[in-house]
Amino acid sequence: MEQKPLWEVGVGGFWGRLPDYPASSETTARSIAIPYLVYRGEYWRVGDDDERGAISRRFLKSDRFELDLTFSGSFPVDSGDNRAREGMPDLDYLFGIGPQLIFKLIDEPGRRELNLNLQARAVYSTDFSSLDHRGYLFNPKLSYTQEHVTGLDLEVSTRVGPVFATEKMLDYFYEVTPEFATLERPAYDAEAGYLGSYLSLGVTKRLSKRLRLFVGTQIGMHHGASNRDSPLFEDELNLSVFSAFSWTFFHSERSAR
Repeated sequence: MEQKPLWEVGVGGFWGRLPDYPASSETTARSIAIPYLVYRGEYWRVGDDDERGAISRRFLKSDRFELDLTFSGSFPVDSGDNRAREGMPDLDYLFGIGPQLIFKLIDEPGRRELNLNLQARAVYSTDFSSLDHRGYLFNPKLSYTQEHVTGLDLEVSTRVGPVFATEKMLDYFYEVTPEFATLERPAYDAEAGYLGSYLSLGVTKRLSKRLRLFVGTQIGMHHGASNRDSPLFEDELNLSVFSAFSWTFFHSERSAR
């Protein structure tokens, strides 16, 4: 099994074409390149595993389950660039924090893993001048990772699961208050419930000890969603595509446990 360093410092880049929000018919190309830090501590982990989020705190671990505190984030949306939301307030950066219970159904380090993840997060929005609580998400999902796939030595991962949200969270995406109602966009009060289900597939290739490439896609399936009657709910099927790279400048001599 490959021994990974305890920490790495480098630069990472991301490009993706993503829906503006769940069930939006419009997509936006997003790109970012920033310095990154990976830390694989026994309890704290940073930037090591997108299954757990950008930052995670491990509280309990056994051969069969793990309890983490995880963090995540998403891009903002300029309503002036989205036809359905034109004239409405922008959607700010979103980030979430909450516990995740991972049941290890198959655990063969360095070969394959199959996990059942029970994830709950409190979600907040910010434009960096204020912070607002936007409700809660619950996302149970199955995740599978297979390493050393084909002669190219690829790592392939897939995840699938539904997302449920509180009314306050779904108001943020789908509510139309009377002041922003038009003939084409009637007023609408969102309700709590099913947001949609997501299926993702990602492939990672390590080209050297320093350079790693990733490509992936995600399908958002919003059939039967609680707020499909909202005028802001446009497409029952969303497709995202994305790619990323990481280049390591420095890493520790000590290996992660």
